[in-house]
Amino acid sequence: MYTSGQLAKHCRVSVRTVQYYDQQGLLHARRTASNQRRYQEDDLQRLQRILAYRQLGFTIKDIRELLDQQDDQALRTAIVLQEQRTRQELQAAQDRLAGLEYLHNQLIHTGNFPGNIAAHVKRSHAHRLTRLRVRTALVGLLVDLLIWGSLAYVVWNGASIGWLVAGILASLILIGEVVVSYYQHAQYVCPHCQKSFIPAVGEWFWSKHTPNTRQLTCPFCQQKNYCIEEYRPRTDA
Repeated sequence: MYTSGQLAKHCRVSVRTVQYYDQQGLLHARRTASNQRRYQEDDLQRLQRILAYRQLGFTIKDIRELLDQQDDQALRTAIVLQEQRTRQELQAAQDRLAGLEYLHNQLIHTGNFPGNIAAHVKRSHAHRLTRLRVRTALVGLLVDLLIWGSLAYVVWNGASIGWLVAGILASLILIGEVVVSYYQHAQYVCPHCQKSFIPAVGEWFWSKHTPNTRQLTCPFCQQKNYCIEEYRPRTDA
């Protein structure tokens, strides 16, 4: 059995933290005859899980539901949703940083306060998405040239089949690089709940798509729709 102080010491938190989670119903203390809290070994493990979830950004409501669930699938689903929320927060922070940099540059070079900074950031993302699509199209043309060029060279000049194999290998490398780059810079907005998300790479790769949308399942509302494609800055920049 642990007192509040002993439990707090084991988990390196304050006694007030232990008491707070007890008041929130996340811990279940036993009461002694003198009305003092006592915790068991299960409570120690439970508090360690609570602290880990809090560190990862889960809300008290999320944690309560996770602690009550015995199914690992529920935890995996919650992790996916939390990853998406964290990416949204990171995207918002990156947009603010881009806006601050734009404001700073405008004040240095023109001395004037610019107008709609958010609109500038949005236009900047749109331009980057256009450049990404143009680059992808150009790589597609280069792949066609490599494959058909190496095939023509083999057929017309009686060259070794190795030239065709080399052309195909070079094309596969180019395709792999452009697909990875495109995926790393794309995110999608669900038309149903209006939330941005990043799909799993397998679903993204095989999904039906138009020039501006992809048919994806939103991890937030679970609706499958043609979701609008947006530019996503790399999060490791």
